[in-house]
Amino acid sequence: MTNPTPEEAERFVAAFQDYWAAPSPKRMTELLTDDVVLIQPLAEPMEGIEAAQAEFRRLLDWLPDLRAQVDHWAYRDGILFIEFRLSATLKGEHVEWPVVDRFTFRDGLANKRITWFDPLPLLAKVGKKPSSWWSWWRSGTARPWRS
Repeated sequence: MTNPTPEEAERFVAAFQDYWAAPSPKRMTELLTDDVVLIQPLAEPMEGIEAAQAEFRRLLDWLPDLRAQVDHWAYRDGILFIEFRLSATLKGEHVEWPVVDRFTFRDGLANKRITWFDPLPLLAKVGKKPSSWWSWWRSGTARPWRS
């Protein structure tokens, strides 16, 4: 197991951006290992590609036009950081929030991703739009408030 070269990291960033131009749970295998671990705010850690795909399916059911735009990235010693903006339409209103992902790799694919973002911009939009509450709840992405 060797760390990606800087050129391989750059190719991963290009594949990441391509993925986010037309995201789908099925395409996650283009970026992630079968035993990937995903850690992010507002969700329990996900282990394995099937868990990641199921979570992403719920997210896209709720926000079908979810997309990302890469702003910056940096790679060093086997660690890749990608800074990007997620955006979607929530009941007719545009919402956007900044995100940073930290990736580690095995065999050219990410085997671990830790995400940092402030969920308040998105939650504030949900809170101001009662018509969005049911779809948010039904999607499963409201899990921290369901128990």
